[in-house]
Amino acid sequence: MCIKIVFQVHNAQEILKKNISKLAEHHKIEGVGQEIKKGMIQLFICGQEEQVDAFVDSLYLEKTSEVLHDIVIETCPADRSYRGVFRIVE
Repeated sequence: MCIKIVFQVHNAQEILKKNISKLAEHHKIEGVGQEIKKGMIQLFICGQEEQVDAFVDSLYLEKTSEVLHDIVIETCPADRSYRGVFRIVE
């Protein structure tokens, strides 16, 4: 299962490096995360349905959730291979 998540946040690079990458590792998520414009993060994540659900739940439950705004989640095709890792694109 693959999904695309887009949201607004302050300190996007810090959130990507400190929080998102750790959550992805913890939930065995593969994909890519990127700040697509100032304060806006886009994630493409793939994994087993339970892993993806747990990752999304963690986004809302993390103490950083109070700074996440305008979250949009949509399914996307699993047409790429992320080779089992989550990468941050700068």
